[in-house]
Amino acid sequence: MMKRRLAVILILCAALPATAQRSPGPTAFAQGGGAFQEENNLRPGFQTGFGFSLALGPGWQLCIEYLHWTSSSKTYGGKLYDGTLSLSPVSAAVLIEFLPNRWFIPYALAGAAYVFTSFRIGPLATAPEIRIDQKVRGGAAPYIGLGARVLLSDALSFYAEASYLRRTLPGETIVRDMNRGVSSRAIGVNVRTVFLKFGLKFHF
Repeated sequence: MMKRRLAVILILCAALPATAQRSPGPTAFAQGGGAFQEENNLRPGFQTGFGFSLALGPGWQLCIEYLHWTSSSKTYGGKLYDGTLSLSPVSAAVLIEFLPNRWFIPYALAGAAYVFTSFRIGPLATAPEIRIDQKVRGGAAPYIGLGARVLLSDALSFYAEASYLRRTLPGETIVRDMNRGVSSRAIGVNVRTVFLKFGLKFHF
């Protein structure tokens, strides 16, 4: 019985290198998924993204990624009015893979992103002489994540990832009153977001 168990273990160990990937090289990836924001007046959105990574060493990569999604906002006191908020973070992160010579490869990443934004306010019921607008400015944010990829071949992997962007962006509500002139008020826009991503990685 003991000899049989040892034989099975040896066979499994011998088989693992057969599923190992080739030496690290550039990787391109594309994905889609959900963006779930912490702010209660921002609705979840469907996000897409793409990027590439370069090997820094065994199991270490530098990843550059672009994401984009839109989120509808619901009027709430002191926050954004009804409208559509578009967000486009560009991130740079260091990714470390665990068990890099196996077919199932978990990983973690940490870095930073710069969030580009655009807000389009919806129709508001105001007096004819009053016009209200809102602006949201972009900014830098920490960015972390956990995921895993499944090696489908030497050139292709499927991956799933949960990542987190932490940032409150500065915003401004601008009121133009034909009788009283222009006034503004600062607001904070919480764009702390959890991402669930599913995509493919192409290894060159």
